[in-house]
Amino acid sequence: MKFLNHSWQYKNSYIKKAAALIVSVLMMTAFALSVSAGNHSVPRSGNSAYDMRTSRKTSTTGALSTTATTAGNSATSTTSRAASTTTRPTGSEVNENAVEDAVQTATELNEDGTPKITAGSAIVMDCDTGMVLYGVNENKQMPMASTTKIMTCILALESGDLGRTITVTEDCMQLLDGTQIGLLPGYRITMYDLCVGMMMYSGNDAANTAAVAVSGSIPAFVSLMNEKATQLGMLNTHFDTPSGLDQFSDGAHYSSAYDMALLGRYAMQNPDFCDIVGFKARNIYYDEFPKGRMLVTHNYLMQGQKFGYEGCDGIKTGVTNLAGQCLVSHVTSKEGLHLVCVTLNNLNRWNDHKTLYNYAKSLYEQAAVDPDISAFDATVVGGSRKHVKVECKTAQTYNVLKSQSKDVVRELVYDQFLYAPISQGDVLGHLRYSISGIVIADYPITATEDIRSVTNGWFTDYIKAIRERAENS
Repeated sequence: MKFLNHSWQYKNSYIKKAAALIVSVLMMTAFALSVSAGNHSVPRSGNSAYDMRTSRKTSTTGALSTTATTAGNSATSTTSRAASTTTRPTGSEVNENAVEDAVQTATELNEDGTPKITAGSAIVMDCDTGMVLYGVNENKQMPMASTTKIMTCILALESGDLGRTITVTEDCMQLLDGTQIGLLPGYRITMYDLCVGMMMYSGNDAANTAAVAVSGSIPAFVSLMNEKATQLGMLNTHFDTPSGLDQFSDGAHYSSAYDMALLGRYAMQNPDFCDIVGFKARNIYYDEFPKGRMLVTHNYLMQGQKFGYEGCDGIKTGVTNLAGQCLVSHVTSKEGLHLVCVTLNNLNRWNDHKTLYNYAKSLYEQAAVDPDISAFDATVVGGSRKHVKVECKTAQTYNVLKSQSKDVVRELVYDQFLYAPISQGDVLGHLRYSISGIVIADYPITATEDIRSVTNGWFTDYIKAIRERAENS
């Protein structure tokens, strides 16, 4: 019995050792497979609790690795790319289209009734007057992520010939990471679709390709961006990339909420830009998608979207770990207000923008328009009649800040002498409402009849030439 007992113990020990060996082999195999899989993983990022303010400063040379740390747990998202000679900190760029915003909560008000927002910097501006309606650290220099593409897009649009076909080159693939539409060297795509791709999908490859197409190289285009910024009065801005990928800039890519509001205000004056940022879904076409690739906006503040605000018709989102969540938006209200709002380094951007817009709109009241133009009295020179009949079509009301309603000045602006010929519909003057010289409402005064010339035009041309010379001297 003892022999049998010892024999069983021996066999039991042998079985245990064999089992342990098998388990060890399996564990080593699984580890090897996981490492291999990690080196070829599909880029993925985004988490509902993503902390955009986390930025890890580990550097890497060769394969680019982006690690995004989620708040509240140790989960990470890793993006690997082909070899590059660029050294940069990891954890800076995320796929903007995969990021889920933190749960949106109603933004509270301060005791004085002003917005209590979560952004590190914010502003609301009246696009018609340029007046700042509310600001928090609005002149502070901060990274602005992919809202950078507002400048890239407007410069591409202003370069003209939007239907021209662009061939993607190797230069377009430099300093590239994060969100892309999938362009490769040799692909062909129109300038217009590049603008759609960078604004709707935030394609960094689309932004780079447009930059190279406009200026010949990315550095040359960046110089153009900074020249434009200076022209617009963006004094706290320096661009270093066309895309907004701040991990390549070493702190040289920044702006301010005020400057981005200036840029947004300017860009929304371009009809093509307004169309592009107003798309909720749009097809673009290039080699990989000859039948079209459908892009869907991720500006969820637009009217009709999941965090939609009435009247919101653009502009651009942005997010990197360094910049946090950023948003530049525009609203055309039913009252006729045109407002632009900017938040930088924000975790509650949709509701913060709603709160900021609600606050800004509460500052205004509507005043009645007086359409009486009986005081309009201009003499027609060289015409078959000495006076011309006019009209002024106006809205019933205009918007004015409650605090300035008593300072409004109404005036008729026109030339004392008009020169024949005059055609029906010609703008002959303006009915304007202004405050301290800033026009807040402007209505054209137009001719309702034709006035023919009785001087065969030579006298009118002579008078106009004299007048133009006097104005230019």
